[in-house]
Parts: sequence; structure tokens; C-alpha cells
Amino acid sequence: MIKFNKFNVTNGTDKAKISYSLDNRTDGRKCVTIYAKDYNRALGHIFFEEYINNSDSMTDYFEKGRVVLFEDHSLYAAARAQAEAVQKAWNIKMEARREVRRSSFGMSAF
Repeated sequence: MIKFNKFNVTNGTDKAKISYSLDNRTDGRKCVTIYAKDYNRALGHIFFEEYINNSDSMTDYFEKGRVVLFEDHSLYAAARAQAEAVQKAWNIKMEARREVRRSSFGMSAF
């Protein structure tokens, strides 16, 4: 069973540090993209069929890897719910920072 957490995803034995991105495709398809934050390929062990890594050692191009889950994937709903929760927490954190900066300059919220 794969579990999506705020900063990682795990299948019970492997744990991968990750970040989420929502609906970042140019064709407009709804998706959740999960980016690995390290080079240990743990995300590839968890999502062995969906894992994408276009590294090329001949040209010294290295990337950490990613997984793209579309609406028809069985784990899409769980991944989307966690990604939206992470995005919401990030937006709240950034708004609080903006308020602190505004108050330090004597500005009111717009």
C-alpha cells in the first residue's frame, strides 16, 4: 500500500523524499506530478511502472526522476488530496509572511 505524506511517499519498505506539482501540463490534462528530491531512485522502487528519469550520463545531464499520475490512475485521488493539502498549507504560510512584511512597513492588506 502506497501512502502519500507531506514530504515523502512510502510503500512500507521504501521511502522517497518528494515534492508535488498540480496540473502542470501544456495539454491541459489534470495530473499530479511527484518529483524526487534525491538521486537514490527510491521513487522508482515505489512506482516502478510510472517512474520517469531522463538522465543521460554521456552528456552529463542528470535529473532526479518523477512520476506523473493522471485522473485514470488508481492512486490519483490520494495523491491529489495530499498535493492540494500541501499547496493550501504553503499558501497560508506565504500569506502570513506577506502580512508580517506589510505590517513592518505600515501597509494594510489590499
